[in-house]
Parts: sequence; structure tokens; C-alpha cells
Amino acid sequence: MNFNQLRYFVAIVKHGSFWSAALEEYISQSSLSKQIKALETELGVVLFNRTGNKITLTEAGQCFYDYALQLLETKNEMHQELMAFEDTPIEEVKFASIPIVSSYKISTLLSEFQKVNKNRRQVVNYNILEEEQKDVLMLLKNDKVDFAFVRDGFDQLPEYEHRLFMTDEIGLICSQESELAQLQEFDFSMLRDEKIILISPKSEIYRILMEKLRKVNKECNVAATMTRHRNVFSMVANNVGITFFTKRMLEEGHSIEGLKYVPLAMPIYSNVYIVKRKEKTLNATTEKFWKFLCGKYQEYQ
Repeated sequence: MNFNQLRYFVAIVKHGSFWSAALEEYISQSSLSKQIKALETELGVVLFNRTGNKITLTEAGQCFYDYALQLLETKNEMHQELMAFEDTPIEEVKFASIPIVSSYKISTLLSEFQKVNKNRRQVVNYNILEEEQKDVLMLLKNDKVDFAFVRDGFDQLPEYEHRLFMTDEIGLICSQESELAQLQEFDFSMLRDEKIILISPKSEIYRILMEKLRKVNKECNVAATMTRHRNVFSMVANNVGITFFTKRMLEEGHSIEGLKYVPLAMPIYSNVYIVKRKEKTLNATTEKFWKFLCGKYQEYQ
């Protein structure tokens, strides 16, 4: 059974004549008759009473007629809806972030937003750039992205709009085999000759820690800096040294075992903000995503 056969069948019912239906459908009467015969054979029923020149529907034909109309109407609706995709609008959501996309559930939030903002008549491309804070702010300043995720330390200038996204706590991270793992809390005055492994000097975490160490006039043995926090954690887990990092990054950003988080006696908190330029005009989808993220602070604490 195909849509041509359905159309021929409905035309015969409409005109009450094979000949008139054939004229309307631009097909020979013999070909039309063959199509209807094939349809009846497939369905296993007789659709028409053929008495002389009079064509009427059988009881089975009347039942099939109702379904045929529905199927043809559904086909037309489908074509109308699909035509909208010929000029499907494409929008792009561009944002930058410090390296926290997986650890701070930004990827999860993006997935949630896509589900609630599903629109079959629109294509949305997401362009996500993950860089260190200095580079992220440069992308924002040069209008290369619509908004960005950054930590404390960015210039909260009047031309920027910023919303608090998440608050995290920095603490000592050491191997479970380290003596420091037995502590309930850690003070920087306890530092002796421990080797310290830190994230890249380009990162905001590094800046925060160096600033804290200067305030307590404490020199420390920074044995290595690395660009990826997973590599830092791996070295610490092998008891090569200790590090200072955010608690959430430790809990959610890796699968490395053998690490212990020790809170600081004087807590250091690190806030993450979402930031955009006030005069920046966002497309409709980006504006929705911005508002969606702004409402997630309490939920993701």
C-alpha cells in the first residue's frame, strides 16, 4: 500500500466514478483499476460495490475511507512541518571557562538546558572554550565569546555584569600515606620542607595561593607546576609532594584514589562567577542559557 493508492481511492469516492478519478489524477482508467485491485488484494477486502455504472463503498470500504483520509491528512501535515526545516535558523552559544567544565557540572547544566530548551525547528551550536583565566578574560574583552566562567580576581568593572555561580573552598591535598593526612586541619605555619606541586602559574588558584603565602611571610618549596589538575593529583597520590586545591575539584574532577583533603585552619574560599559585557546583545538561546545559569547558584552548592 502506498500514498498514491490512497489518493486514487479517495478520488474515486469523491467522484463516484473511476473515469472521473482517473482524469483528476492524470492516470489511465485501466491503471487506476489495477491499483485499486492491488490495494483490495493486499487488504483482503472488497472496497467498492460495482453495480453497473454506480460505484458505492462496501462496509469495509467505508471503514478504510476514514483511515485513508487520516493518513493523507497526516502526510500533508508532515510535509508542512518538514518544510520549515528548509530554512532552519541556526544559533550559536559561545562561552569560555576556566578549566572547571566537568568538575563544576557545567557540562551537566548544558545537558539539562538542552532538554528544557528543545526546539525541533531550530539548530543550536555550542562553542565552549576552556582556557586559563587571563585568556578567558581576553576572549570576553575582545568579544570572542558571549559570556565566561571565571574565579575571583577579575576586574569587576562597571561595563561587566557578573553573577555568583558557585563557591568552593581551597584546602590541603596530600597522599593518604602522608603524615599530614592525620591532621584535622592545616595551617600554613606548619609548612616545613614539603615539596609543593601546584597548578599552572597562569591559573587563578596559583595566584590566590601565592598571595596567601606572601601574607603569612612563608617561603615554600614549589617543586613543580602543571597545567592539568589531574596530573597534579596523580603526583600527590604517589606521595611525590602535596598541593593546595579546591575541594570540589578533588571530589568531582577525577577518579584518582589515595588522596586526602585537609581543610585549612583559616579557610580560603574561591568564588566562580559568570560574567558578560553589559552592552553585549545576546541571541535568544544564549539569553535563555544565561538566565538558566544565573538561577543555579543555590542548587549547585
